[in-house]
Amino acid sequence: MTTAGTLLLRCRDAARTHGDEPAAPGAVNSATCEVHAGDRIAITGPSGSGKSTLLHLMADVVQPTAGEISWPGLPRVPARGKVGVVLAGPTLVPTLNVAENAALPLVLAGVPKESARLRALHCLTVVAAAELAHKMPAELSGGQAKHVAIARTLATAPRLILADDPTGDLDRAAGRQVMDVLFAAADEAGAALVVTTRDPEVAGRLRKRWAMQEGHLHLSTRPPPFPAGESTAQYVVRKLPEVTLAFWIMKIAATTLGETAGDLFAQTLRLGYFLTTVVLFLMFVVTLLVQLRAKHYNPFFYWPVIVSTSMVGTTVSDFMNRDASSKYLSKGTTALGWGPQGLGLGYPTGAAILISLLIAIFVAWRFTGQTFVIRDIVTFRGEALFWSAILVSNTLGTSMGDFLSDSSGLGYMGSVLLITGVLLVLVALIRVPFVPNVVLFWIAFVLTRPFGATSGDYLTKPIAKGGLDLGTAGSSAVLLAVLLALMAYGHFHDRARGGGTHGRITQ
Repeated sequence: MTTAGTLLLRCRDAARTHGDEPAAPGAVNSATCEVHAGDRIAITGPSGSGKSTLLHLMADVVQPTAGEISWPGLPRVPARGKVGVVLAGPTLVPTLNVAENAALPLVLAGVPKESARLRALHCLTVVAAAELAHKMPAELSGGQAKHVAIARTLATAPRLILADDPTGDLDRAAGRQVMDVLFAAADEAGAALVVTTRDPEVAGRLRKRWAMQEGHLHLSTRPPPFPAGESTAQYVVRKLPEVTLAFWIMKIAATTLGETAGDLFAQTLRLGYFLTTVVLFLMFVVTLLVQLRAKHYNPFFYWPVIVSTSMVGTTVSDFMNRDASSKYLSKGTTALGWGPQGLGLGYPTGAAILISLLIAIFVAWRFTGQTFVIRDIVTFRGEALFWSAILVSNTLGTSMGDFLSDSSGLGYMGSVLLITGVLLVLVALIRVPFVPNVVLFWIAFVLTRPFGATSGDYLTKPIAKGGLDLGTAGSSAVLLAVLLALMAYGHFHDRARGGGTHGRITQ
């Protein structure tokens, strides 16, 4: 596996001209660019601008007539499988069925037929085409054929996927499905993705946009203008944040605030778990509606939803796992507050229920074909699945944190150190081959919730119980101030980079 930021491909003044006509249609003149691991790049431009020729140069399908192209992070020859190419137009072998087409690169590379078949079936599942395995190419629609072509590209586990106008001959709905599948394939392989397109909607789904005009490549951090006559009305913008170190700091601050604020309402103010859950769930619904209706990513919309899911997760978990027995009551109290006193399921049963729910969400998510990489989520369905997973994972994280702190014997600080150690192991696994980064991300995303829960308990619980006894109100106020400061910094930093109105997210 290549780590994020690794240089995969470099073009230096690369050119591909036709005789003495550098301005001929399809020519490329002195293109200089780099592709790094994790990149999602759109190359836009009208027909004849040189988009496809540049892609073919990157794939080593054609040779430059001037300049040079190198693959520092890849084997020199793309046929070895580290560069996957999805060409425009029909590319399936008509005499082979779908499974045989998907397995073809592996068979040609000498992989045993049964191993190649099993890998092909897995790749067809990734691109939501497993049911087509025994069909012939003539029986497929244009979109289905493109899905199979992507599965064939995925079979060799490429580190760079190059797709030449993958939606050009498809209707809007089929084109969107093909792009969903391309993202899923890139996520599965941990590959960078470069797509040529004339469609503003397709270009809007990729974080970087380059433009080809009369053979010249223009690199820009801002979305480039599209050719005259092409509407940008359907330009798709980002609504979820870039995953950086600042993201993880804000995530931990938000989940810790969710723990202390949830305890503030339920325990310090003695509203009880049930009433607090009802109030906080309504707060979650309001913040979620604001986020879903937003036109682009705004930290002042996104992070309040994270905080509200953490607060709801705190009280839902407590309501599920606890009851009105003396071990859960504060000194001098006889009840947990107004309403039902708790289900008393206990941490193991509560965790089992929540894990089952989370698995069900991820299974449904996988079957929809939506990407698991949050920076690439641009559809309403994808965002709805994302927030469902966040709500359940934050509730599960509270149960895990409470179990570690209260029942495992580790105490608050011991639990924080344990989860910190696990998170460091996940960081180390980024460099381990065949461990998908998207899997590591979601494990870390779930674990930061119990990290926040145990950290929050450590801040607020009495010294006699191993805490710092800072109180829920004071701790919540400090954490809220820190989170607001980080949100303000992120907002103004994004606007300074030109991404505010377009929700631009780069990596």
